[in-house]
Amino acid sequence: MRITLRQLMIFKAICTERQISKAAKLMHMSTPAVSMALKELENSLGCRLFERAGGGLELNAHGKIILPYANEMLSKGNELEKLFNFAEDGVKGCLVIGSSKTVGNYVLSRKIPLFKDKYPDVKIKLIIENSLVIEKMVSEKEIDLGFIDAKPASRNLVCEQWMQDKLCIVSGCSHPVAKQACSSHILSEQLWVFDHESSLSHIRAVQLLKSLNVYVRNDICMSTIGAIKRAIGTGIGLSVLPYVAIKEELERGELCLIDLKGWDYKRTYWSIQRESDELSLQSNIFLNFLNNAS
Repeated sequence: MRITLRQLMIFKAICTERQISKAAKLMHMSTPAVSMALKELENSLGCRLFERAGGGLELNAHGKIILPYANEMLSKGNELEKLFNFAEDGVKGCLVIGSSKTVGNYVLSRKIPLFKDKYPDVKIKLIIENSLVIEKMVSEKEIDLGFIDAKPASRNLVCEQWMQDKLCIVSGCSHPVAKQACSSHILSEQLWVFDHESSLSHIRAVQLLKSLNVYVRNDICMSTIGAIKRAIGTGIGLSVLPYVAIKEELERGELCLIDLKGWDYKRTYWSIQRESDELSLQSNIFLNFLNNAS
């Protein structure tokens, strides 16, 4: 049996894209070459790894067994490259960061260019997904570090509090309740705009409002903070958003904070890593950079 890292990379690409042609594009290879590599891998293992379903390819029982081993072997290959990949005058190598939406879009997207300017030989990639996806990717060794807005549940991860931010009730400045203290009764009668219903931010917001006797009876769901900000910016609707995401709009006078007695809630963001793995030099330097950056 002879299995190569290249075959495993192609296997992962097919898992992600669910089509041979899309995996070929991702790998910058021809479709026949990807098909051949998959066939060779399956021949080496003596079993098929995918089945056709719903217009694409899905892992079968054998494929699901292979996947964590493929992740482990590819991760070790990356670690080996990083071990010998240092520039004479500084740090060099690859670093893959995963982040939940808020800190990814409003914090890390601004910090990473500054880090790259200071460490130009580090190739860095940022993946933005919801916290549960990022937790899973760190756990399965698909990314080096994660930054999420909920304490991880996975037992093979360790976490540290990284950042705290205020949660704010906010509206457009032309909204009738803008810039004033409001009762729970008045806020219960308003239209609210939230993230999609299954998101942690939506669930938290509704629970926190309910704790102060604000009952959401009329709401709209949108999938990005940018869309939510533009929606409430019309002067119709309120939302609960992290301060870091609305700071600039508040400064420009586009959004306004709503004062509700007893509202004083914060959100904690966590850095996460695998418990069994020692952090690479690049990861340690990146964490130190974040903690020391103004």
